[in-house]
Amino acid sequence: MLLEFQVANYLSFKDNTQLNMLASSSVSKKEPTSSIIEKDKYRILSSVALYGANASGKSNFLSAIKFMQKMIFHSARESRIGEAIDVKGFRLSSSCDQQPSIFEITFLASHIKYKNKIKDIVFRYGFEVDSEKIHSEWLFGRFTSQESKLFIRTENNISIGEKFIEGKRVYRAIGNINQTTLFLSLIASLKGENALITNGVMTWFQKLKDISGIGDRRIYGITADLMEKPEFKQKVIKALCNADICIEDLSIEKKPFDITKLPDFLKGDLGKKEISDLHEIVLKSYHNKYNENKEIIGWEEFDFDKEESDGSKKFFALIGPVLDALKNGLVLIIDEIDARLHPNLCEVLISLFNSKDSNRNNAQILFSTHNTNIMNRKMFRRDQIYFIDKDKYGQSDLYSLYDYKKVRDDASYDKDYLLGKYGAIPYLSGFDSLISED
Repeated sequence: MLLEFQVANYLSFKDNTQLNMLASSSVSKKEPTSSIIEKDKYRILSSVALYGANASGKSNFLSAIKFMQKMIFHSARESRIGEAIDVKGFRLSSSCDQQPSIFEITFLASHIKYKNKIKDIVFRYGFEVDSEKIHSEWLFGRFTSQESKLFIRTENNISIGEKFIEGKRVYRAIGNINQTTLFLSLIASLKGENALITNGVMTWFQKLKDISGIGDRRIYGITADLMEKPEFKQKVIKALCNADICIEDLSIEKKPFDITKLPDFLKGDLGKKEISDLHEIVLKSYHNKYNENKEIIGWEEFDFDKEESDGSKKFFALIGPVLDALKNGLVLIIDEIDARLHPNLCEVLISLFNSKDSNRNNAQILFSTHNTNIMNRKMFRRDQIYFIDKDKYGQSDLYSLYDYKKVRDDASYDKDYLLGKYGAIPYLSGFDSLISED
């Protein structure tokens, strides 16, 4: 489970910026507790919403998590060795020009085998990187009440803790590590059976699912692949029905994908196996057909991509990953979850994560939105609502509603937000002059 994420000198985030997924103990007792997951001694939030004006930095913040995950899974690939690292620092201040970008994530990983015992362990992992090299990298684990060093890397020098035996073994074998390769990624790429800690960490990162840009038809494949299991297909069709989207059935055909359609920068990110696994999804939807007496006489076939509404396509693309996350305890990241989706549907999807009945496997969702209909005390605690604002110097700032200590228990969060009491809204003026000048 995600506990905390920090980033600095990345895109619009100049200074250290922190998102905390731990529930505050000092939030009013009148606020909902159904969105709190109690795991060991931790009280963890099942959902967090990011609000802010257009171009405030919401997408940039979520992109930082995605970049970190991408580095972890791709930096050890032979095809990437020697290539420049595609990291983008803050460009509007000269003080950042020669400084690396910084990423750190803290998470609770379950079922880690350590000393012949299965445990839940909190890890803290991070690195500093620019386009040329990895400046530093670190991994700590909390096996007891105290945090233990697993390794600390400075340039190519790595100091390894006593508990990280697999790291010692790899470091002795390789001597020097490539300056663009993460040490964690290198250990994972060797696929050692005894790399129990590393495998546990990498398994957690595999449970971190970023489905931003879900409106793109190429992402249908997530739900389509999951629907290969008949029981999952029935859940998707039932969800479409429950969402008042009158689709009675779906058929899926997979065609070989023409690799020449991919841009070069994407080809470089894919390995041979991933390219061979690519396919094109052809979806057909089926609706009831009626006679003149309003009696069902059969089904009519539709081209899902060309003939269904954008809202139906968005919901289809979302419902697969949402159900998968709830079933398998994943961390779901979605940028602009409300785009092309009715506010009531958006509320229902998020409520699934905030309910102890539907979220029995400790799934989490982190999303950005402009939907203020869900910004209320029934949906969220104050520590679940975050704002991102950008100042006149182009720097994004992240803060939560909980940071406003004088917010009353009966406050209307949505109305106060739109009135500008919490910042993070666009300040609009002068539009009339655009017309009057003509």
